[in-house]
Amino acid sequence: METELNKILESYPTIVNYTDIIDFDNFDERLSAVDTLVVNTIGVSEDIIEFIPYNEPPLKEEIYCWIWAIRPDLSKDLLNLDINEDFRILLKSYMDNDLSMFWNHMS
Repeated sequence: METELNKILESYPTIVNYTDIIDFDNFDERLSAVDTLVVNTIGVSEDIIEFIPYNEPPLKEEIYCWIWAIRPDLSKDLLNLDINEDFRILLKSYMDNDLSMFWNHMS
């Protein structure tokens, strides 16, 4: 069975309107966290955000972080992927509604 995450991984958007970002109220905090893992892969302008990975093709970590930034509702599914420990802690912290766990881990 193909999950929503699998569909997105097959063809992820590179430009997203703010109105299409899940949990937009907490987007800035997610963006800051993503920036510590994969620096400057998300560009922000007045009404949109853009995926601008450093690597070509993008690293899987860059893609996963991008997807999570716009679709944090997929956190649980992302945890099932082969991800690094820092990203795993970030996802768990977000799901527990306590990003301080992630920031403490990174400091």
